[in-house]
Amino acid sequence: MNRTAALPLPRTRAHPKASSLASRVAGPVGMQVSLLVVTLVLIVAHQGKLLELAFTPMTVPIAWRLYRRYPAHYLGFVCWLFFLTPEVRRFADFFNGSFNPRSMIMVAPLLAAAISGMAVFTHYRMLGQRCAAPLLLIMTALLYAFLIGVVRAGIAPAAFTLCGWMFPTLIGFRMIVTWQEYPAYHRVLLKTFVYGTFVMGAYGVIQFVSPPPWDAFWLISSGMESDGLPVPFSMRISSTMNSSGPFGIAIMVGLLMSLAARGKMRAAAAVVGVPALLFTSVRAAWGGWTIGLLYPLAMLDGRSRVRLIVGVVAFAGICMPLTMIDEIATPLIKRVESFQNINDDSSYRVRENFYKNFLFTALSDISGEGFGMTGIGTKLADDPTKVNVVFDSGLMEVPYVMGWPGTLLYATGLLTLIWRAFAASYARKRDRVAISGVGTALAIFSMMIFMNTLQAAGGMFFMIGVVMPVIGLRYSRAMNAHASPHKTARVDNVLSPAVL
Repeated sequence: MNRTAALPLPRTRAHPKASSLASRVAGPVGMQVSLLVVTLVLIVAHQGKLLELAFTPMTVPIAWRLYRRYPAHYLGFVCWLFFLTPEVRRFADFFNGSFNPRSMIMVAPLLAAAISGMAVFTHYRMLGQRCAAPLLLIMTALLYAFLIGVVRAGIAPAAFTLCGWMFPTLIGFRMIVTWQEYPAYHRVLLKTFVYGTFVMGAYGVIQFVSPPPWDAFWLISSGMESDGLPVPFSMRISSTMNSSGPFGIAIMVGLLMSLAARGKMRAAAAVVGVPALLFTSVRAAWGGWTIGLLYPLAMLDGRSRVRLIVGVVAFAGICMPLTMIDEIATPLIKRVESFQNINDDSSYRVRENFYKNFLFTALSDISGEGFGMTGIGTKLADDPTKVNVVFDSGLMEVPYVMGWPGTLLYATGLLTLIWRAFAASYARKRDRVAISGVGTALAIFSMMIFMNTLQAAGGMFFMIGVVMPVIGLRYSRAMNAHASPHKTARVDNVLSPAVL
């Protein structure tokens, strides 16, 4: 029996009624809009305390319902939560009149993303299939680091850190399980990144020119001196996110994924997104964006490639007058010049010393230190001063916490995901989302030199980038086999069975 013909066919609905179609569209969108309206009402009413208490309990039921019925909208909703939740937290703190270092609002995106873990229990048999093999390797590595961390740091810091590392993998597994929903993923995620880039980019530009009082309050109260001063033209913008680093990754991903979109909204997103990326002053995100553009440029057809190059050049010409404004040009030029005088850059010297002093430690610890020994999770340890290790390199953090066994499993899973995504996008060169997804994944992976970009929101964007091409190819093959069974043999030869 032919293997492709045995695949479950995509779900289709013949001649849907207008009312049922309207309810399908209005259902997921209506739930998200209702959350937005209630949140805005509480903000306008200056009910910061009520907002802090109610926001997370409102988001979790919506995430659960979307997870059960609308997989694509569920993932889009999780992305929006990561985009906007920190800004909601700032409003709550500002109207409360006090900075809360452990706001319950920030738990909302983590809880919503954690719901995707239900797929492991409901579709556990798929873990034994070839399509989920890389994710199984990654999960095994993470569980190994968790067990080591429980022994060395304690269950609370180890469990908290595990959540940040694990949920991107769970989301990737959920996407593989629901591969039949690829058209919905394609549509919803593309809109999410385009509109998300526009909203975050526009707010970020406003923040740079004239920081709102709640953002100034947040920057002063949090003590993040690295993000500058809360005065016009002196702030490394974080837009609606916690700091300039995570926002730099998010806006970079949005710009790369927006390459797959069409229409005026894509241009609007680029107009505000590119300046916002520059105003973050996150050089790693600048470099990642450049690397992420190379793959789409190489894969696009000649006409699309020319359009992309012309668009970049035209946008650069439009932005040239901005360099005449000293307040804008001075910080950007200073940041760009640091690439030329890299030896005089303090950040570079810190990372250079870190690699020299810590390389042997990270690579010689065979068993690894485990989760909870690095990052924010160390704050939950009984004695945080004994386990707090700050990393400026994701490449060093992986062997440090996972040791040799975990690193081997983790790296094998990651590289396999990247290879499968590359092969799948090469097989379907007309799928712009697949091509942009691979570029995004390469950009995020390249930034591991400077920070750990494969956990939390950065890891989720990476998983979206490497999984979308694979499920897109699988969906296309199933549709071709369903429409023309006699062409199945030819379709099977498009890609090696190992890819799927």
